[in-house]
Amino acid sequence: MHIPPGMLIDAVLIAANLVALLGLLGAVFTARWSALIAQPGRLHLIAGGSLACLLLWLLNMHIANGVVLHFLGVTALTLVIGWSFTLIGLGLVLIPFTLLQQLSWDGLGLAFCLTVLVPASITRALLVLLYRPSLRHPFVYFLGAGFAGGGLVVLALSLITAGIFWLSGLDGYLDSMGEFWPLVFLIMFSEGFINGMCISALAVFYPDWVKTFDDRFYLDNP
Repeated sequence: MHIPPGMLIDAVLIAANLVALLGLLGAVFTARWSALIAQPGRLHLIAGGSLACLLLWLLNMHIANGVVLHFLGVTALTLVIGWSFTLIGLGLVLIPFTLLQQLSWDGLGLAFCLTVLVPASITRALLVLLYRPSLRHPFVYFLGAGFAGGGLVVLALSLITAGIFWLSGLDGYLDSMGEFWPLVFLIMFSEGFINGMCISALAVFYPDWVKTFDDRFYLDNP
């Protein structure tokens, strides 16, 4: 998601840039680079998954005053390659996306937060909540982390965006969001379906590719 920076107050942009920088630094320092060196094939997953998300982002819709909406696919990628490499990989492909869409570079930090950091962090937090012995069933992973995770990301981003518009005094956008609020649930279902379908297929046919899917935990008898 991209919001033109000219619409927003400076405090929002400064805070977004700071959060984006801290998120990227956290990703770089927490990423398991040694594991990536030991299994260089996972580099193809990072590059291929990031490129797939970029192609999904390019199927976007430009609405009033340059606001850009698009599906994310970040939930599925986070489940496949982990939080740290998701932030690094998608942080890099956000640059060509900005170039291809001719968007303002001043809004890059906010775009990173809304498009990458928040979705990946919500997915990671939800996965931690679901990873418990009482929920050790593969459908909890597929439907909970994949499908519900994608939908939850859209809901959270809608609320965060409403907060940004409120802080920036954009009452007209808040009124529009109130009028079209039912569409959020349609987008939630679509985003959840895309991510749930992708992660289910990968976990079933290529479980070794999915970093966060512990087949012994979900499939072995307790």
